[in-house]
Amino acid sequence: MRQIVIVFMVVGFVGGNVSISAQEPVSAVGADASLIRIETLELEPTVVKTGDVITQTYRVRFPDLISDGREILILEDRMVPENLPVHPFEAVTLEVFKSQVDDEHIWDFEYGLRLIAPEKAVYVVPSFSFYYLVRDLGEDIEDAEIQQVDGGQGLVRYVSTMTDVPVLNIRDSIELGEFSTQAAFYRALAWAVAPLPLLVWFVFLIRQARKPKEISMEAAKDLEELERLEALIPVPPSIWEARRTLQRHVRALEDAVANGNGALNELERDLVISGREYLQAELPDLVTGDTPKDIQRHVEDLKDDGRKEALAVLAGRLAVYHRGLEEGGDTATIEDPVQEAELLGASLTELRPHIQFWRSVTGVFGQR
Repeated sequence: MRQIVIVFMVVGFVGGNVSISAQEPVSAVGADASLIRIETLELEPTVVKTGDVITQTYRVRFPDLISDGREILILEDRMVPENLPVHPFEAVTLEVFKSQVDDEHIWDFEYGLRLIAPEKAVYVVPSFSFYYLVRDLGEDIEDAEIQQVDGGQGLVRYVSTMTDVPVLNIRDSIELGEFSTQAAFYRALAWAVAPLPLLVWFVFLIRQARKPKEISMEAAKDLEELERLEALIPVPPSIWEARRTLQRHVRALEDAVANGNGALNELERDLVISGREYLQAELPDLVTGDTPKDIQRHVEDLKDDGRKEALAVLAGRLAVYHRGLEEGGDTATIEDPVQEAELLGASLTELRPHIQFWRSVTGVFGQR
């Protein structure tokens, strides 16, 4: 009983000190110190435990100076909870209640504070500044000087952490038995049976996909004829094979003079075939039925570079050979086989991959 009386006396003494300090306004700092008054009201509650929210209210009084051509602006954005230096407290909420009595504005800043401390003690809520400015009507806010006034402090008695709740150990006298074995069995059975529908659906899907589709006799005959025709179409050579074949025919030009015009005409036909195959391998956008003139027009639409020049030479000579074969006659269109071989060989060398790569690298550094 004596301890309870002492506790109430301490609580009353702390609350009395807080109420006394709440009535003392803190003066402002600056040229207009008499315009702003801060009253620190009483804390609620004054005895808290871990997690309790404390309510601290600061009453700001300032006059209405509109009739004098001036006004007072309270900078509320500087007094938000996250900007308050109130360690070891934490500001969590803020509510502002504004009113006006005659020519005086009364604003109540009601803060919610929380205290979490490791030991029991009496803590002081630190004071912090309220910011405001006084400006003439029509004056820019940036030109007005920011002033501040400090609020008061409050005392809080921190009594304990979370209260201990006694653990109730109540047992029923009825014994219901142990069913862990049955539960484990049915759990394993459920996990084993759960994927079976998905497995059955997957098996049926595979069987349906592998099942051959039935077609009519006419469709089967058309399919066989199409496969036969596709088998007759020769497979186009790769770009490496086409280049080797064309190079072999180009080298044969140097030996064509000794064999006469008949061998030269035969070599022109080989150059037309091998040159066409090489250009189709070098230019995948070409269509199988494109003529040498079509290939020449396609090369003219390419980007201007060394590759286009080499392809233009090959396409132009291919068109000349093809025109000579179409016109007929025993006279070949190639007048100087050695010079013709050098021209075609230089174009093929320019189209080699490593030469093209080197040209692109030197072109990039040349542009810089």
